[in-house]
Amino acid sequence: MNEELRILSEVQKLDTKILENERKRAQAPVRIEAMEKELAEIRDKVAREKEVIEELEKERKRKEKELEAEKEKIKKSESKLHEVKTNKEYQASLKEIDAARAANDKTEEEIILLMERSEELKKDYEKASALLAKRDKESGAELKAVEQEMRSVDDVISQLKKEKAELMAHVAAKHQSRYQMLLDRRGGVAVVNVKNGVCLGCFMNIPPQLFIEAMKNHQFVACPSCNRLFYYVENEQE
Repeated sequence: MNEELRILSEVQKLDTKILENERKRAQAPVRIEAMEKELAEIRDKVAREKEVIEELEKERKRKEKELEAEKEKIKKSESKLHEVKTNKEYQASLKEIDAARAANDKTEEEIILLMERSEELKKDYEKASALLAKRDKESGAELKAVEQEMRSVDDVISQLKKEKAELMAHVAAKHQSRYQMLLDRRGGVAVVNVKNGVCLGCFMNIPPQLFIEAMKNHQFVACPSCNRLFYYVENEQE
C-alpha cells in the first residue's frame, strides 16, 4: 500500500469535516441577520402604530377644541336671539344655529370614530410591544447560543486543521500540491473510493484495468473523467 495515498485518504476525511463545519460557521451570520430582521420588522410595526395613535389623538383633541369653540358660538347666538327685531332675522338666526348644531353633531361622531380607532390601535400596539419585548429577550439568548456554538465550531475547525497539518507533513510537496489543487477544483473532494468500476466522485465508469490498479492502492491512480485520486476501500461505511 502507498503510505502517502493512505495518508491523503485520511486527510480527505478531515477536509470533509472541515468543510462541513465551515458551512455551519457560514450559517451564523444568516441566522443572526434573520433574528435582527424579525426584530426590526416588529420595531417598525410598533413605531408606525405609535405614530398613527399620536396623530389620531392630535386630530381628536383638535376636533374637541373646535367643537367647544362652536358650542360657545351657538350659546352666544342663542343669547342674542331676543335682540333680533324682525321675524325674518329671527328665523335666519335659528336656521344658522340649527346648521351649527348639525355640524357639531357630525364633529362629535368624527371624534367618537377617532376614539374607537385609537383604542383599537392601542390594543394592537400593546400586543406588538409585548411581542417585541419577548422576542428581544429571546433573541438575546439565541444570539449568545449562536456565538457559543460558533466558538465551538471554530475550535473543531482549528483542531481538524492541526491534525491535517500533522498528516500532511508526511506527504511529498508535489502530492500535497496535487491534492490541494483537486480539493479546490472538485468541491472539496480530492480522494474518492471506487466501487464496481465506478468512480464515486463523478460516478463515471473507468476502464477495467484501471479499476484493478486502483484496488491495489499501490500507486496514485486518477479518474480519467474528474481526475480525483482513488483510494480503494472494500467495506467503506456510508
